[in-house]
Amino acid sequence: MQIRSQWAALVGRHFDFLGEFGFRLDHVQEKWWATSAVYRSDALGLEVTKSVEFGRVELTLLRLVDGKLPEVEVWVSEAPLNRVLFDNVLEARRSELLSSLGNGLSDEEVEAQLAHYAELLRIVVPDFLEGSDAALVEGEAVIRKRVEANPQELTIWLPSDASQAEEANARAEAQRTNPPEVRTSVRRYSR
Repeated sequence: MQIRSQWAALVGRHFDFLGEFGFRLDHVQEKWWATSAVYRSDALGLEVTKSVEFGRVELTLLRLVDGKLPEVEVWVSEAPLNRVLFDNVLEARRSELLSSLGNGLSDEEVEAQLAHYAELLRIVVPDFLEGSDAALVEGEAVIRKRVEANPQELTIWLPSDASQAEEANARAEAQRTNPPEVRTSVRRYSR
């Protein structure tokens, strides 16, 4: 609980201005790989994450779905993306600022990244702060272009002695549970 309150306080020092735009701190979520402070308004949200996995602070813009925070999308399908990493919005709107994003997880590095992201929100996505989801749409276009150039693929790994029926079942299950846009391949490994 202490890490959650520390992260909320640290993020709040830089992001409390969101209250002027109708955003409020909804919750702090702590996992071993990341700690996130989630802000939301009536239609949009913002996730401020200290990512151990990626060694930096990350921002994710969110579009609420039926008034609720969106689930994490694993695949890009025909459905609109309701979670867009701010990096993609920067790429769409102000790509020259991508190189200004910091990294690192020391106290000083995190503090600097939070301050910079707060400034970038005001400069790059003032329309998002005012309630427009246009930034999400533009970031989504960047993602879709990347996926078009690098199609999504699910690789199923089976032992070399798996039967053809087991392979067919695994392939059918993958195709049933994933969007049709995701290619499925099967590979074998030796035990």
